[in-house]
Amino acid sequence: MSQRDEVLALLDELGRMLGGSAATTIEVETPSYSVKVTRRSAPAAAQAPALEQDAVAEPEKVQRVRATTVGIFSAAKEWRKGDEVKRGAVLGAIQSLGHMADITAPAAGTIEEVLVAPGAPVEYGQALFAISLA
Repeated sequence: MSQRDEVLALLDELGRMLGGSAATTIEVETPSYSVKVTRRSAPAAAQAPALEQDAVAEPEKVQRVRATTVGIFSAAKEWRKGDEVKRGAVLGAIQSLGHMADITAPAAGTIEEVLVAPGAPVEYGQALFAISLA
């Protein structure tokens, strides 16, 4: 099964899940792609969620940078949407029990979204940044 067929099957399954749920958005992220399906407002007669065709054509190339430990996040600088980052660049650190764990960019790209404020407590696996891949 090709990656395109896998993505189409995943979108079909997510659409079925949304149809029987009170949720309006479901997001799935893997190391190779991320998919986000959102139900649009529709008349009561239309029960199936709307799936955007462009999402099928080319999955969005965004990678989330996640916390590697529990602690307090400190940014290396004031990051903003549009800032360029190189693979391995230190984005910040998490202080936990007196130890500082560096958070580095997993790939080169552009900061798409800053998801945590400096000084905020973070959980293991929490998304800290979204990077649009170059």
